[in-house]
Formats: sequence, structure tokens, C-alpha cells
Amino acid sequence: MMATDVEIPRPAGLARREARLFWSHWSAEAWASVVVGVLFVAATCWWLSRDHSIPVYDAGLHLGSAIDAYRALSMGHLLNAFTESTPYPPLTYLVGALGIFVGGVDVAPPIIAQDVIFVTLLALGCYNVGRLAFGRLAGLLAVVFALGSPLIIEESHEFMLDAPEAAMVAVAVWAILATERFSRPRVSALAGIAVGLGMLSKETFVFFVAGVALVTAMRGGRQAWRGITVFAALALVIALPWYLYELSTIHGLANEALGSSGQLSSLKIFPGTAPPRLSTANLEWYFWSVLNWQLFLPLFSFSVVGWIWTMAGFARRRPVSGFAPELAAGALISWAALTETYIHDVRYAIPLTVYLAVFGAGWITRLPSKPRTATAILLLLIALANSLGVGYGIGPPVATAPSNATYEQQPGRVTLYANYGLWVGPPTRDGDLLGLLRALRRNGVQAVRWYSEREDEIEFSFPGITVLAQIADLEVLSENIDPFRSSRHYAFLRHGEPEPGLPTPCIVLGDGAGVWVHLGGTRGVKTWSYCPLRFS
Repeated sequence: MMATDVEIPRPAGLARREARLFWSHWSAEAWASVVVGVLFVAATCWWLSRDHSIPVYDAGLHLGSAIDAYRALSMGHLLNAFTESTPYPPLTYLVGALGIFVGGVDVAPPIIAQDVIFVTLLALGCYNVGRLAFGRLAGLLAVVFALGSPLIIEESHEFMLDAPEAAMVAVAVWAILATERFSRPRVSALAGIAVGLGMLSKETFVFFVAGVALVTAMRGGRQAWRGITVFAALALVIALPWYLYELSTIHGLANEALGSSGQLSSLKIFPGTAPPRLSTANLEWYFWSVLNWQLFLPLFSFSVVGWIWTMAGFARRRPVSGFAPELAAGALISWAALTETYIHDVRYAIPLTVYLAVFGAGWITRLPSKPRTATAILLLLIALANSLGVGYGIGPPVATAPSNATYEQQPGRVTLYANYGLWVGPPTRDGDLLGLLRALRRNGVQAVRWYSEREDEIEFSFPGITVLAQIADLEVLSENIDPFRSSRHYAFLRHGEPEPGLPTPCIVLGDGAGVWVHLGGTRGVKTWSYCPLRFS
């Protein structure tokens, strides 16, 4: 995001000066990229200040791991902070822990820290990959594209691993391209550090940089051996210790990811997420996923035009960029690796963002002046519309949330615009469950347990409530405790639709379901009427 430029001649071949990692002054496009990134993070901070929703499933688990890392670091247990995040590497959790050190144990601080660091890195990587491949304007438009993509917008509002992984992919791809085919050992060292840290963001990171690294090495030839050695050595020194420590876990994940329907028949797999490998449904899965969840049709169309333009350049033997082979191989190998894994998820393709953004932006820079300006403005308006729709629910209900399983890629469906997200949409002001749990703690409650009519319901997820209880400094009770015979220091929550005879719920969630509170040691339906919020 924060970058500088000099005027660079554009020869047909690979220009040595064009791959420089540092510049002597900042360009207008670089400053504009900074502004886009700052506005994005500021909007996210406002969103978090307005939201009372319960963290959803994985977001609750990841947020809990960040809090665990913070507590391990606070007690001086450095090794635990690096190794207790199984089955995922620790980088994002450590960033979240940094946010907690600054802002305290709460929902927002780790998310804000995640966004400040990884949104910056995502914008920085997209800008510079676009700049190296197609010029400074392409770099700016790639930043607009990336930060205007629906899943990046959504994941900036929750503590997840896929957007941070995408940021590390973008930075690593930039650094690898800047090595000038591994001819610059010092820059190769920086690329190795970026890849090593990226491997500590998520295990699938290697999928998204393998193609770029391989083609860069092949084009470098024998002269690149020194840069390749430095690159590989530093990447392994940084990442290998964690992978060796978690070797058994990594082996289990690999078996699951590369398994077959027979091997995985005992797992709970959501419908449509694990089609047979050689089926058309499998080969198309991430096409529909990217179209209907990650980008929506307008941004998807920009990327498709850029991809066709790039392939046409190869067919004419006139590559559209000196880095076109690296970027094309990077995108293709990423898609192939994702498709080969057995269980799919729409979030798994988020690290493709840098390729989608650069292909979507590059072709615009080759248009004549007036069409170029008009198309760039159109891209900006599309990104803004996505931000307002997905993040804030603003705009007409052009589309409605699909009725079938949200995890599915929605084959045959084309999403033009949406005022909802995959899991998280506009900020939820109803049902401040964290405020309720903190009020219980202030009133002497030490532990909490909850019951729900819909245990798999997104707005009342077990991991999300668990991490909120952790933030409120409440113990989570086991399931075998009788709420009517337990201590009054134990509170029990009941979640569901209003029933005859039940009092007014203590809080009402965004979907209209109520939450009632019962203190241990009393009997009867009316005992579900305790609500410390009414007395505070």
C-alpha cells in the first residue's frame, strides 16, 4: 500500500530497473493506494464499533486461539504461543495477540490488529505486483479491486486466517518477481523471508506461490542458483521448525485434504463441498465459488477479460507483460491445487486475490485514454458498491441470500450484487450477548452454560459463545450439570423462539430469537427471567 516509484522505461523484455524493490519517491498512484487502504481500515473500525453479533464458528475458534496466544505470551510461555494454535500455524494468532496487548481482551482489538497489518500487506503486494506487471495505474486499480472484493470485505470484520494468508501471498509474489529471476541475492533473501512467514499463516500458502516461484527459477536458469539457494534456505529456516513440530497434525490434515469419498465417509461434510475429483462439478467448483461469493459478476468479469487478454498474448507470442508467464502459472497452479483437495470451501480461494486483482486491472491500462478513465472509474464504483452492500447492507435487494446450504458454491447462479455476506454482513446492533455475559460476571456469576433449539444456528454458535465467555472471564460448564441443582454462581442461557409461559427474553438477537437467563438452584419456567441488564 505504501510504495514509491520512478518513471521507468517499458522495453519489450524484462526491464531490470522495473523490478526494483525500493524507489526514490512516492507516486500519485502510490499515495492513492495508501488512501484506499486507510479508508478501508477506518471503515472496518467503525463497523466493529457498531456490531454486537456473536462470532461465527471458525471465527470464534480463531479468536479464542489469539487470546490463548496472548495469555501464553503474558506469562512468558513463548513456545506455547507458537505451538498451541494447532492445527493452524501461529502467525495470524500472534498478530491478534499483539492487538490484545494494545487494546485489551475483547473482540475488536485482534481484528483491528489483523486488519492494520494484513490489509496493509495485501494492498502493498497487490500494488507492487500490478506495478511491476502493468505499471503504476494497474497497481492502484489492483488495490481497489482487492479491497472491494466481497470476501475480503467480510473477513476484515471477523478474525479469520484466509485474508491474512492472501496478504502474505501478495507480498511473497511481489518479492519473488522483484528478485529479477533470482539474480539478486539480497532481494531473494527478502522473498525467502516473505514465503517463510507466509507458510506460518496457513498450510495452503504454498499452493499460491509455487507457480510463480517455479517459473521465476526456470527463467533464471543456472545463473540463479545463488539466489534460489538463499531464498529456499531462509524460507525453510523460518517455517520448517513449526511444521516439524506439528508433523503428525500436518500429516493428518494432508490425508483429509487429499483423501477420497471412501476415506472421508465418516466426516461431517456439507452438501456440495466434496464432489468426485474427475467430475465436472469438481472442475467448476471454484469457478462458481469465485463468481458467486468471492467477487460477484462485475469484478469477476474484469478478471475474466484480463485472463483472456493474457492468454491471447501468449497465443500471439506477444506476452502482455514481462511477468505474464509467472502470474499465469501462479494462478493456474493455485486453482489446480485447490481443485485437487477433496473438501472445498469458498473461503479457501481468497488467497487468489492478488492474481484476480492484477489480471482484472492490467488490461485497463492498455485502453485508450478516455475508455481507460471510464473503465477505471467503473471499477472504483463497483468496489464501493460491494463495500456498501456486503459490509453495511446498503442498496436495493437486487439479490437475496440463497436458501440452500451457504457453504455451497451456488452452481448455475450468477450474483450481480448482494446486501449480505457469506457469514457476516451488516453490523448487528441487536442482542449484545457479550454485554450480558459481562453483566453476569459483575453480579457474581462465575460460570455459564447454554442450551439452544438450533445448535448449528449461525447466530448462536458454540465456538462464538465460548470465546465471548472467555472474554467475560467466565468458565464454560460441562453438559452434565443440572441447572436446577447447581450453584447460584452458575448461569444458564436458553436460546430459541419465544414459547408460551416464558417471560420476556433478556436479549433478542438479530434473527429475532431470544436469550433467557436462569441462575442455578431454582426451579420452574419463570426462573428463566433473570436479566442483569435490566438492573445495570
